[in-house]
Amino acid sequence: MPLWIAAIWGLVGSGVAEALNLYAMMRPSTESKGRWQWPWRDRRDRPIVLLAVSLRTFAGTGLAAAAGAGGVADDPFATFILGVTAPLVIAKMFDQIRVLDQPPGRELDTPGGHSDDGA
Repeated sequence: MPLWIAAIWGLVGSGVAEALNLYAMMRPSTESKGRWQWPWRDRRDRPIVLLAVSLRTFAGTGLAAAAGAGGVADDPFATFILGVTAPLVIAKMFDQIRVLDQPPGRELDTPGGHSDDGA
């Protein structure tokens, strides 16, 4: 499969994954009083959210293109699936990263106020 076709299928797959992710973040909830809302809390967060979406989409496109060009994924469905899964895996990986700097006024996880991770 040519590189550009694999990249397009990866882009389509990444786009589907990101659209579903944005839909899940935007749909009405009890917190938003039943209204649709953007996935950022204020306008200063918007560039960060859009950058994260762009990076995950780019990663899915790149992974699918590399797999297609390397012969790992020989058909459009395989490159589409690679495009879908890459942003989801990357998002789950970043969900596991702990925030070290706590906002002022918030206590650490343990009752004594000290972290128990040894760092």
